[in-house]
Amino acid sequence: MNDVLKKWTSQKCFFILFVTSLLISYQNFQQREYGWDMPGYIGSYLLAENSVAKEQIREKVYSVIKSEAPAFQYDKMVGFHQEGSWNDYISKNSEAFNLQIPYYSIKVFYVFLIFCFHHLGFSLPTAVFLPNIVSFFIFSFLLYYIFKEIIKDKLLLALILTLIIILLPPFRYLASIPSPDMLAVLLLSWFAYAVVKKYRFYVQFMILMLAIFTRPDLIIFALTYLVAFFLFDFYRKRKINWFSVGYLIVMLGTYLLILNINHYPGWKDVFYDTFIHRRKMITGNADFTFQEYWQIVVKNLVNFKKITCIAAVFLLTVFYISKDVWIKSLAAFIFLNIYLKFAFFPAPGEYRFFIGFLLLLFMVALYVTKDKIRNFPFQLKQKYPRKINR
Repeated sequence: MNDVLKKWTSQKCFFILFVTSLLISYQNFQQREYGWDMPGYIGSYLLAENSVAKEQIREKVYSVIKSEAPAFQYDKMVGFHQEGSWNDYISKNSEAFNLQIPYYSIKVFYVFLIFCFHHLGFSLPTAVFLPNIVSFFIFSFLLYYIFKEIIKDKLLLALILTLIIILLPPFRYLASIPSPDMLAVLLLSWFAYAVVKKYRFYVQFMILMLAIFTRPDLIIFALTYLVAFFLFDFYRKRKINWFSVGYLIVMLGTYLLILNINHYPGWKDVFYDTFIHRRKMITGNADFTFQEYWQIVVKNLVNFKKITCIAAVFLLTVFYISKDVWIKSLAAFIFLNIYLKFAFFPAPGEYRFFIGFLLLLFMVALYVTKDKIRNFPFQLKQKYPRKINR
């Protein structure tokens, strides 16, 4: 069995991954879903480009989508034209539609990529999907190199783990919807790679900044990481790391600037329970009491058990095996972020909000078990010329 495994080389693993990723990426594109977020991103692009009058953006958005989307998907996107449906309402009311744009235009980097793909000659609807399709393809290779870095000579195992993850329905779903979530997972994975490779702190900071430009709500993750880094550095050196303080201020300032420039309405308008039905165009007021908020959180926490169990297994693995304070702190801060995210958006069915954090937690658990994995009897090493003893 050892001889069979040793015939595998890094090049063969790379080729298998390339072909598999290419096929899955193509299939993801073929199965793309024209979700109800798509009009908002195209509207953000048209508003930024300033090529269409603001009053005409809605008509332009829905006409370009209708010209490309399958009839059923288009009808689903506009709420099957049901009177009283919010999706139907914004597809017919320019004022209501334009009020939605700030919810999407704050995803600055994603909108920028839509701009790039559209100017490369792709249609606007296709340009909305391509950032995620390309992100998924790159993500598969980044994942492979992260696993390869962690478990070193177990190339076949690194490949198998990568293929399992990219074949999981949640990741494939992220690659087929008009949303920056797959791009965000790619950036979080890149950040993990920077941590594993022990890149300089300013490189990690820049990756986190790019993640915030992609999804501003990742500010919670970024700030908690900076705080964790600051506290650990202070614990180890007994002096303040002013660079981390400066990075924190710059990051927070950038986040507030993004919200201000895009006239973001605020968290209460997008609180993820039934926020569509509480938009100001319908109710005139998106406010709710703490008691209402608490009831929603407790109710949804019960349905959050799958994510809780998976995250708890990874966290306990880290705390049971590792003696490294920093590694334990890293795992704890990722685990904490799952619940901070849930506190702001208590939507247990929306796995896309949490899957990036679960992946990071899995990477940390894999990292602490790397020695046990490396001692597993089957070795798969790159082929090198045998040294000749003279």
